[in-house]
Amino acid sequence: MNKDIERLIKVILLKSDLTSIDKMLQSPIEKDMLKILLIKNIFLTISNFVDFELTMRSLYQEFPELSKIYKRADQQFQFAKYIRNKFIGHIKEELIQKAIEWRPELKYLLSKDKNENIDYLYNLFILETVINTYVDNDGKHKIFDSDTDLVYPHDINRFLEYLYFIVQSAIEFLNELYKILEIKIDMKKLETFDIEDWIKAGKTDFQFIRK
Repeated sequence: MNKDIERLIKVILLKSDLTSIDKMLQSPIEKDMLKILLIKNIFLTISNFVDFELTMRSLYQEFPELSKIYKRADQQFQFAKYIRNKFIGHIKEELIQKAIEWRPELKYLLSKDKNENIDYLYNLFILETVINTYVDNDGKHKIFDSDTDLVYPHDINRFLEYLYFIVQSAIEFLNELYKILEIKIDMKKLETFDIEDWIKAGKTDFQFIRK
């Protein structure tokens, strides 16, 4: 039961983040650093979600519908994790080199007075680059059907549709998983407090979390 309680708490954390993100995505998005931070947060949260899904696969035999929901967006989720790993969780040297090649403006912007608009362009162009590097061995884009230029309306709309899709797909999965875990836990048992839990709480020994 404790394992399922831990899982349910993770579901609540991920779902609350993604639900808030979904609301923000539905609102008009200005071209500024707040937009960039929202996008980065999407990739961080989806990456955490992808890692979490790996720990849920033992449920798929009993609940195959859960697996079907995930598989519908599996490729798009993996793309999100790629972007997180190359640009957000880390900033890869190869990415910056390729960004300067793709967007030589990045060099010349260094001579301009720094402001939020310039910061936005740096982030936008490097985001473009990491999107465009997601190719197979033949150089074919794995998700989109052409190079991405986020200044071009068609491409930014295509990218935003992708964001809507992964966020809403993850929420759908988490909603279904919540219902499953709720049944497995038997929530009625949690309506009565067990004093032993508070006795254990008083003896908590905190240790550095290494993994």
